[in-house]
Amino acid sequence: MGHPSLKLHNSIFLIIVLVLAGLSGWLFSATKVKYGLDVQGGARFTLSVDKTKLTDEQKKNMPEVLSRLHTILRNRAVGPVGAVESNVQRKGADQFVIELPGEIDVEKARKLFITTAAIKLYHARNVTTDIAKTRRYEAMDTPVKSGNVNVYEFFERNNPANVIKVGTPEYKAMLRGWGEPILVGDDLANARGIPFGKGYQPEFKFTPAGAKKLETWSRRYKQENIAFVLDEQVLQIAPVKEGTILSDNAVIDGEFDQEFVRSLVDMLNAGALPVDLIEESSESVDPTIGKTALDQILTAGYISLAITALFIVVYYMFPGLVALGALILYALFTLTVLKLVGATFSLASIAGMILSVGMAVDANILIFERIKEELKLGKTLKAAIDLGFKRALPAIIDSNACTILTSFVLMSIGTGPVKGFASTLIIGVLISLFTAITVTRWLMTFLVGAGIGTNPKLYGLSRQWFGEHWEAGAVSKSLNIVQNRKKYFIISILTIIVPGAFFFMGGLKPNVEFLGGFESTFLAGTVTKAELDKRVETEFKGGNTKLASALGQTYFIVTVPPQASFTAIPKSPEKNSIIAREISTRLGFGGESRGFESVGPIVQKEAIEGAIKGVIISTLLIVCYLGFRFGMGLGGFKVGLRFSLAAIGALAHDILVVVALAALFGYMLGWEVSSLFITGMLTVVGFSTHDTIVIFDRIRENLHKPLGNETIESLINRSITQSIARSINTASTVIVTLMILVFFGSATPDLRFFNTIMLCGILSGTYSSIYNASPIMYIIDQWFAKKGEEHTLMGIAKRELLHAHVSTAEVGVMSKEAGSLEEQGYGQVKRRRASEKPKGHINIDEEP
Repeated sequence: MGHPSLKLHNSIFLIIVLVLAGLSGWLFSATKVKYGLDVQGGARFTLSVDKTKLTDEQKKNMPEVLSRLHTILRNRAVGPVGAVESNVQRKGADQFVIELPGEIDVEKARKLFITTAAIKLYHARNVTTDIAKTRRYEAMDTPVKSGNVNVYEFFERNNPANVIKVGTPEYKAMLRGWGEPILVGDDLANARGIPFGKGYQPEFKFTPAGAKKLETWSRRYKQENIAFVLDEQVLQIAPVKEGTILSDNAVIDGEFDQEFVRSLVDMLNAGALPVDLIEESSESVDPTIGKTALDQILTAGYISLAITALFIVVYYMFPGLVALGALILYALFTLTVLKLVGATFSLASIAGMILSVGMAVDANILIFERIKEELKLGKTLKAAIDLGFKRALPAIIDSNACTILTSFVLMSIGTGPVKGFASTLIIGVLISLFTAITVTRWLMTFLVGAGIGTNPKLYGLSRQWFGEHWEAGAVSKSLNIVQNRKKYFIISILTIIVPGAFFFMGGLKPNVEFLGGFESTFLAGTVTKAELDKRVETEFKGGNTKLASALGQTYFIVTVPPQASFTAIPKSPEKNSIIAREISTRLGFGGESRGFESVGPIVQKEAIEGAIKGVIISTLLIVCYLGFRFGMGLGGFKVGLRFSLAAIGALAHDILVVVALAALFGYMLGWEVSSLFITGMLTVVGFSTHDTIVIFDRIRENLHKPLGNETIESLINRSITQSIARSINTASTVIVTLMILVFFGSATPDLRFFNTIMLCGILSGTYSSIYNASPIMYIIDQWFAKKGEEHTLMGIAKRELLHAHVSTAEVGVMSKEAGSLEEQGYGQVKRRRASEKPKGHINIDEEP
């Protein structure tokens, strides 16, 4: 019943697993979940460095400048804004994405990040003083209100009627005439607000180096103007009194609003921005829809988990029960790791987590089907378990590797929800490999070694629910897939052409990320979608509308392309609020939007380029990986390339189907192509190779063990037939999961589109892996054969026969004696050992 040392080894592992489970449970309960903006609401900004204002020194030291800028932005996000769970990340060469979760003041946040908060002290050398009355400019006697701060304006001494207002080119030209500043932000040690009258004044304390600069200047220039400038606005200007020597502190005279002083002091203490920033895009998210979406997607996850658990236990019985235990551990380990690494649980990443559960089950299905197959071939239970895990391992590793590769591509091109989805999927896949390959195996070995699960009825060997009867007759009567390839290719072409017609009817609608412009969310009220569509077309030609619902209320999400009238609005932190109100008014809503997003041309260009690069890079990575993996042991990379090119041929079909259906859904339902759509499509790129790899793995195996007088067509058909049930089973768990997400776990149009696209892609991938991929490989191999290539697939199979020293006569006998899997299977084993073992038990140790 097993070696004592093996039992001890398995017992030790079981203890380790239980300890890990207990530790994970404790860590999980002790760690707080971090939800994304689409769940709890908040704001997201994409800012870029204004390269036109960089100094020569800054251009030479950009890495240092960007690193310092990153630190300051993080300090502002946590300090002045107060978003403890904020996220500031680098994007590209000179951009930053800032995420501020929670219900915050978006306009205040925008001002805090755009404002450089670099208080600079200037020698106002072109402004009149009592001892220099002939200079060009003269300051107004009293400051004027600009937002919540008082600023000084000027006029030309010879033309008092020409008032030089803040923000005008002439105002900026006057400031440039002041030359280099006396002190800059780096010279500030700290700042604080002190009460003055009915308001406050900002007080500054300078560093020793800054104090020395100020003292040197005040000793040199007597009764000259010194000006405090913040973001090209003069907050204070006055001559230094005779005999005064300035040193390590200063106060801006005047009575300032308390909120302004507090914000200014917070920003100055967080650090002054070393460069100016430009807002490329911004997004404000109302939490109402997100909270409803979270409830729905979690409910869908629970339903999916329950159905998956029921399937594996009912269908695979004892092994399925073991897999269920491993699946529970997988979910616990994955959630704990995600919380420990500080992962943000956006709606997309939660969907990725649910999806990875289906992938974890896929690995178990491949293993259990292999175990059943080995048992039917007469192997003992111990040998069947060992061989089942060993022979399923290559397909499991290869298929999951393709998903990981595409997920890494998503992480590199995406931000926010896209990056969260990709990272969640990678972590989930890696942990699923551990639980499926290691935990499930050792649990089964431990239980079987303890005498549990040795009854043959617990392995469901006679079940043929999902095509196992085809597998049973794979040797004697295979499916004629290769011979009927033209019929299946025609079906594939039709699945692209029919919905693809809507592509030319304007069905493929880009969202604000790809279109550029603005997107607003409004409470629907009494307006119908048809009425709103007419208003949008009239007011904003080229716009689009979508529907969303939450807490029994309906919302309209309106996409508006760039408008000339909006471009004319002066640039300011309030600009987006002005545009949102303008859209609301022109569409008849008459109020503030519940959510707003603006995308500039740079982010739009990056989104389009990222989508194209993502598909190309993912495809090339899969080509190289599969070419290398399948080339090993079959004659090198050139042979492996036939497998990878065939997989890409099937994959091209799946991508085209997804794009065609996206056009159909866009035309019929108004769904828009967004970053989540691209995420779904690239996920399909990884997933659609799963079943293809399962079949290709069986072809690779059969090339090493060909039957006598077998053509390459029959070998491929036999491989497909032997794999078809497990292809259906592995795909069905993911398909059921996605169907539940589509119908029960998608509160927003983008999320429903995301889940629907993945569902359609997996369905298409299941079909193409069976009916397209292998026939394409056959066509490629035949092309090489006609070119005189030595390493053809048939040539490999013949060499394997010769290498095994099998004569023609022996091959004929082998072919003749090769019956169905049922004829070679468990029934014979049972009869052979009826007299040797107690009834109702499988031989565990001895080989037949």
